Amino acid sequence: MAGDLSVTGGNRRRVQARKRVEGGFGEAKRRIFLDHLAACCNVTAAAAAAGVGVSTVYDARRRDPEFARQWGEAIEAGYATLEALLIERAAKGGGYVPGETKVPGPETIDTWLALDLLRLGRTPARSRDPGGAPPRRAPEKALAEAILAKLDVLERRRGRGAKQA
Repeated sequence: MAGDLSVTGGNRRRVQARKRVEGGFGEAKRRIFLDHLAACCNVTAAAAAAGVGVSTVYDARRRDPEFARQWGEAIEAGYATLEALLIERAAKGGGYVPGETKVPGPETIDTWLALDLLRLGRTPARSRDPGGAPPRRAPEKALAEAILAKLDVLERRRGRGAKQA
């Protein structure tokens, strides 16, 4: 019975238990997704192979820390495989002609695209700061005065409410 329920909540909503959606993003589909992600480093292709939408997998990653950890491991495995394949290509001195494979692997990626992916994967993430002027902070004294003024307003409202009761 407990396996048939999921617990939802967040965004200031009440936590509630409800029945799992049939055909949802369960363990079997997560395993398929992670296997494909480790093979090709392509979230869209891996989601399609698991039979779910891209937003479903990103939502699951955001909500489930364990799945997020597994996702990171799959990407790392994919990059390691991609790197090894590129080294092998360089050693052989030839190109690879992709064939039909059940799970697409890094060999189906263009060499230059693979090199770009590896370079991007190894660089530290950029900050999401859009640039521009740095945010201004209020001086501590002004901040304390603003807080005290708001507390004073709240105290006066409480005083009026007590007189009416």
